[in-house]
Amino acid sequence: MNTSKVQEISAQSGVALVIVLLFLLVVTVISVTAAMNSSLSIKMTTSLQDAYHSFQSAEAGIHAVLGLTETADDPFDRIAMKDPLSVYAIENHPLNQLSGGKESVTTEIKPLSILASCPRTYAERGGTSTSMFRCDYYRIKSEHNLKGKAKSRVEMGLVKTVMTPQNN
Repeated sequence: MNTSKVQEISAQSGVALVIVLLFLLVVTVISVTAAMNSSLSIKMTTSLQDAYHSFQSAEAGIHAVLGLTETADDPFDRIAMKDPLSVYAIENHPLNQLSGGKESVTTEIKPLSILASCPRTYAERGGTSTSMFRCDYYRIKSEHNLKGKAKSRVEMGLVKTVMTPQNN
């Protein structure tokens, strides 16, 4: 009787080993796939976060330029400017708090049309002084570029209404 039990046990032990090895292979494949998906998700999230911060930084450049409107350093004086934010002192620069600092954002103002007609509705055109008003059209461009990160550019149009002297 002892010999038959030994033969029975030895015949089954090889099948159990194969089943366990196949189960370990399946678990390993599932684990590796989950790790790769997790790594890809982290890379995508980091890339989206970089793009969001880059866009916000470029938009901050636009708002910093708009902040100079109607001040002594108003950059909308009918000439193109490569760096309208250069009027700020280094310690008071509005873009100092950005990741990459103020050097990571470049701003530019370009006049598109000077003393052109203004976009007004029919009701606003009434009166005797409408010929006194003209509009200057500008494009403000701000670009955020941080090496190894996302790059963003924001452009905005601006219309400045100006009074022109009457020809009598």
